[in-house]
Amino acid sequence: MSVKVAVAGATGSAGIPIINELLKAGHHVTALSRSISSGSSKLPKHPNLDIVEVDYDSVPSLTAALQNHNVVIATLPVDTPIGSQDTLIDAAVAAGVSRFFPAEFGTDTDNEKCMKLPVFENKMHALEYLRAKVAKHPNFSYTAICTGAFFDWGLEAGFLAHPKTHTATIYDDGNLPWSTTTLATISKAVVSLMSHLEETKNRHVYIHDAVVTQNKIIEIAKRLDGKDWELTYVDSAAVLEEAQVEYRKADSDYRKGLMPLLHISVLGKGYGGDFSGRLDNELLGIKLMSDEELGEVIAKYL
Repeated sequence: MSVKVAVAGATGSAGIPIINELLKAGHHVTALSRSISSGSSKLPKHPNLDIVEVDYDSVPSLTAALQNHNVVIATLPVDTPIGSQDTLIDAAVAAGVSRFFPAEFGTDTDNEKCMKLPVFENKMHALEYLRAKVAKHPNFSYTAICTGAFFDWGLEAGFLAHPKTHTATIYDDGNLPWSTTTLATISKAVVSLMSHLEETKNRHVYIHDAVVTQNKIIEIAKRLDGKDWELTYVDSAAVLEEAQVEYRKADSDYRKGLMPLLHISVLGKGYGGDFSGRLDNELLGIKLMSDEELGEVIAKYL
């Protein structure tokens, strides 16, 4: 059955592949954009895709755009200001939207230690706001998708390692296991969720392609091209302490504040980075990647 879906943050790293997969599956998609001209240049031309210009600070503007939609998916960046999803949530309720996917798509926001990291204050606020709305509006619900670090994006952008230069910053001993998912799998999971809305109502959903370690990624890369890596080892506790101070500065350097905090949420012990035992892969029809398949992804960025 075709679902009418609105996507906020449509032109981001997760938004574009999610929209493409939804369209491929026959769903009708509305891309919410601050500017139609800039949004249309990055999105595919498709008869089932509408690009609608909205004011994200205006409930009436968003409510008008969300009329007759079943689902809203927020793929906004992690540094989205606290409270900025409130307007979108209010508009979704006002428009009669039945399911809201907040801007998750990352680490475990049901992990207490993870949610104490200041970089996730916005996500914590959005979840609390959503739950309050759900309690008052029985026809409104949410699903929070936890994917772990984006595997392909993380290699391309240098978040997980720098394959091109064969360099990496290793947290502690590099042996901590953590979940990771490619953007292609995330997009397919979102499409599958459109057919499993009841089973995933008002809860976190966990998916991954594989559980890896930093050392495993580097070992696979070495097997592929035989080159040595230059590794810098850091202590996660020391990184956390410094990053928290930097993040609170008015002129914070994201490379010293935001990014290390995101690294800690994935690579730090006790932050729920390994989703094993909680997976919804089977429900959503997602198969695990073999080491050979992981290697195929890594090889693209060497």
